[in-house]
Amino acid sequence: MNSARIFTLHCHAKNTMTARPGVMRRFTATVLFVLTTTHVLAAPQEECVGRYRLTLPSEADVALTTAKAFVDEQDVPIRFADGLGAQHSSFVYDGSFEISDSVSQNDFDAQLKRAKAQAMASAAKPRADQRYTLLPVSGNQNLAWSSAKASGFYTYKNGTAVSFVTRSVSEQHAVDVLRNVRARASGEIPTTPGVCLPGLFVEANEPDEVREVGATFRLKAHPDVLIFFRDLKVLRGQPRLTSRQENEFIWTGAFAVGKAVKLHGVFPWRSVKLDGREGVGSFGTITRADNSTDYGYLVTVQGDLDAPTDTPDLLLYVERNASASQGKTPVTADEIEKIGEEIAASIKRR
Repeated sequence: MNSARIFTLHCHAKNTMTARPGVMRRFTATVLFVLTTTHVLAAPQEECVGRYRLTLPSEADVALTTAKAFVDEQDVPIRFADGLGAQHSSFVYDGSFEISDSVSQNDFDAQLKRAKAQAMASAAKPRADQRYTLLPVSGNQNLAWSSAKASGFYTYKNGTAVSFVTRSVSEQHAVDVLRNVRARASGEIPTTPGVCLPGLFVEANEPDEVREVGATFRLKAHPDVLIFFRDLKVLRGQPRLTSRQENEFIWTGAFAVGKAVKLHGVFPWRSVKLDGREGVGSFGTITRADNSTDYGYLVTVQGDLDAPTDTPDLLLYVERNASASQGKTPVTADEIEKIGEEIAASIKRR
């Protein structure tokens, strides 16, 4: 509540000090209502994923690579701070990223030291595909490498540890991506061409070779509300599903949301647009393995490989996971559907 509004309420309170008790009670109720609704109706949060932007209903966290997964393999490596997995998230842009804000500066420095030692030791390996070469890059927090099969880098940006691996054996490719990557604050929407990743932005004017950027958000005010959006570049040789087929495929097993899903409505498939492109939306009740129920809102849009401009597959999935509510009252089915519809309407090419 801004200062002018507070001042107005304060002056009005002084004028009612001598009013009748009934008037005072009504005034008190009004003030409580204003304060309560001001707290609940939090400001929306702008976000960007891949080459798209969207508006979340309120402040949200985003799932990132865990500290363990940054240095070793882990089942469901992308999670929220309390351990809730985000198994659909993917950080792929002309290579694969790991992004973690739970790796300390000391742990990152130790990882760089190990990587340098391994690269130096590999020089004695008998085969070329066993050897790693360190590439010249500036900055103590940067390390780039190449091998006969891949290249990549490590970097540390404003408390965020980043690793990148690509099958491209071009040494320059890894160095170029490292040079163009920077930290991005939560809610920051860059204005220059490039690709948004959680906490990062990679500036790029050239067409993407591969792009599968999917981010999972979780509302802070309602931890039971999970929002997943994916920007997937269409490539030759991939199975091509229509928007309707993709929608059905997600519900019937691709996302493994539960043991059963009952879609709402006699005709559950509806027309929904993302970024002005026609897609298919649906809303359903999910029965979990323990027989508890939740709700999900799904929109899928088919990409076009032959379009003159980049036209990717788009997917928006908004889910209630009541077991992750952290003691707060879970949202209702109507609220989940409304959140999904409003986010879908906000999605635009950045």
